[in-house]
Amino acid sequence: MTTPTIPDPREPNNLPPTTINPDLAAERAQTPFNPLSITHFLDGGSEVTTRRRQLESWIIRDPTGIFSNDDNNYLHRTERHTRALAKFVRLVELCRAAGVASNTANKVDGTNAIQHMEGEIIATPEFSTLISTISDDPLPTSLHFVMFVPNILTLCDAEQQSRWLPLCRDWKMIGCYAQTELGHGSNIRALETTATFLKESDGAKEGGEWIINSPTLTSTKFWPGTLGKTANHAMVIAQLIDGEGKPKGIHNFLVPLRSMEDHTLLEGVETGDIGPKIGYNNMDNGFASFDNVRIPRRNMAMRFATVDEGGNYGKVDGGSSSDAASKVA
Repeated sequence: MTTPTIPDPREPNNLPPTTINPDLAAERAQTPFNPLSITHFLDGGSEVTTRRRQLESWIIRDPTGIFSNDDNNYLHRTERHTRALAKFVRLVELCRAAGVASNTANKVDGTNAIQHMEGEIIATPEFSTLISTISDDPLPTSLHFVMFVPNILTLCDAEQQSRWLPLCRDWKMIGCYAQTELGHGSNIRALETTATFLKESDGAKEGGEWIINSPTLTSTKFWPGTLGKTANHAMVIAQLIDGEGKPKGIHNFLVPLRSMEDHTLLEGVETGDIGPKIGYNNMDNGFASFDNVRIPRRNMAMRFATVDEGGNYGKVDGGSSSDAASKVA
C-alpha cells in the first residue's frame, strides 16, 4: 500500500521529511494498512492531526532558535534554568500572537467557586501540545500550571479565584506547590509547618492574620519544583491552629515568597535552589523555611473550610473537617 503524501508544516516547503532511511520507507510501503489512518485515530481525527502538526511547526521552525536542545548537556545548570525560562517566555509570545487562549466565560460550577479562566493560555489543548513539542526537561514554570493554578481552582472560593487567577494568567503571580518537607514527604499528616491564627485584638492587621512558621529543621519545605528561583508565591501546606489554639489539621495557604515588583525575597522567608541533580536540571527544585511570616486571613484556601475574624474554624456547606483536608492536594 502506498502511503499518501500530505503537507507537513513541520518540514521545509511543507513536504514530508526526506531524511527517512530508504529501507524503513520501503517497509512502511508494504504495510497492509495506512499508517496515516493510525495517526488520525490516535490523534482523534485528521483535523486534529493537522492542527497538532501545525502547532509543532511553531516550535520546530521557530526563527529565534531558542527551542534547540542541541547543547543542553553542555550547559551550566544556571544556564539551563535561564535557557528554559527563555523557552517558556517565547512559548507565551507565540501563543498570544496566535490568539491561543481559553474563551471559557465565568461560570459557577455547582459550588461557590467560579472559573475565572478567560484568556488563560494554560487551559487550552494547544498549550499541552506545545509543551510536549519542546521536548526538554520540565520547564521551571511547570509547577505553576501543573499544581499551583489547579489548587486555586479546586480549593479556593469565588472571591479568591477572582483575585488570584487573573494574576496567574498574566504571569504576575507565579506559584509552586510546597508540601514536601525535609522530614516528611507524602506523610502529609506528619507535616510540621504551622499556620497559627492571630486575632486583630492580639495585634494582627484588620480581619486577622496567619503566622506561617517552620518550627524545626525537618519542617523546612524541601524539593518542590519552581520554588528555588522562579516562584513568587507558594501554596503552602501547613497545620492549621485556630484562634483558640486548637489544631484543625492540614490546610492550604497562599504565601508570598518574593516581591512581584523586583523578585526580592520577602521578610521572614528563606528559600533557594537545592542544587544540581541527576536529571531535571531545568527545574529549580528548592527549599523554604518561614520565620513567623504573616499573611492575611483570606490567604487560607476557603472553599471547603473557613476561619472567621474571631478565629473560629468552620466547614462550608456542611462538609466535615476531613472533607476539607482530603482535598488539600
